[in-house]
Amino acid sequence: MLAALTLGLVLIAGCSHLTSEVGAPLPLRPADLEIGRSQLGDLLHLAGPPSRISAAAGGCALLYEFNGIEEKQLGLNINLPVLRWFKFVGARSWLEHQAWVVTFDGGGILRGWGEEYWRKPLGKGGGAQILVTVSSLVDSSQFRRPAPQHDWGKAWLAPLPKVLNTASSLDSGMAGFEQSLAPTAVGQRALEMTPPPKKFPKKK
Repeated sequence: MLAALTLGLVLIAGCSHLTSEVGAPLPLRPADLEIGRSQLGDLLHLAGPPSRISAAAGGCALLYEFNGIEEKQLGLNINLPVLRWFKFVGARSWLEHQAWVVTFDGGGILRGWGEEYWRKPLGKGGGAQILVTVSSLVDSSQFRRPAPQHDWGKAWLAPLPKVLNTASSLDSGMAGFEQSLAPTAVGQRALEMTPPPKKFPKKK
């Protein structure tokens, strides 16, 4: 009797499926690219502008990235006063990552190509939402950083000392590049002194 009453109080409100993409999906097999013959224009025609670019010995290197985030939520609604207006939700999220690194010589001829592809769990979370609200419960802010291409032109409008340092940029300089999944506290960006997140005053 108690089990039947419990099942009667708890009703499945439904499922939610949230997806978002950072970057454009890349072809699984770039059959149109041939090392030693294909040119830079062939790559741009196939995959568009790169995520990052860097000068390399005798040429250049381009990085293409795609990150797809998928989140599935299961919500429960409790048919009791006040609680009936809220949905209690559990969520799991997955990250699909694909990257190309492509190198060209000084004449714009393709000299190397490499691919990385994987899919793995990103995280899980839970919370209570108003019944008509659907929002992400898994923190994916690390993968939603502004696209570096948006700052390439703006960098040349910075004060002169910063413009002179653009050659060291990891987005469009001459010192290599890194994938967007790399944390700012380690690796090549460790000395950038990234400021900590701002603390907001508590409401009284």
